[in-house]
Amino acid sequence: MSDVQNAIEELVNEQVDSRIEDAISESSEIASIKDDISDLEQKVNELDLDDLVNQVMLQLTETLVHGLYGDNTYVMVKKGYLVNLKTEVDMLKQQQKTSDVLQASGEEE
Repeated sequence: MSDVQNAIEELVNEQVDSRIEDAISESSEIASIKDDISDLEQKVNELDLDDLVNQVMLQLTETLVHGLYGDNTYVMVKKGYLVNLKTEVDMLKQQQKTSDVLQASGEEE
């Protein structure tokens, strides 16, 4: 009778497990959660970790600068911006020199 009882218990357990799996797979909430998990996995896989690290470091630096010095003491700018400003100043100085030379030569004549 023990073999029969074991066989019945196994069959019942298999049926219960099967019904639970079917109920879970048919549940719209579970399907929605699975979709959300898939979306999150895709977003994680698409992350550019270097960019993320750069953004975190920038935010951290801005927070530290603001906390240590306040808003009016220091301003963070990209190095490329400073290079562009220097180039623009150099061009304006050259234009001013050229203009000064032209004016001086025009006044002498």
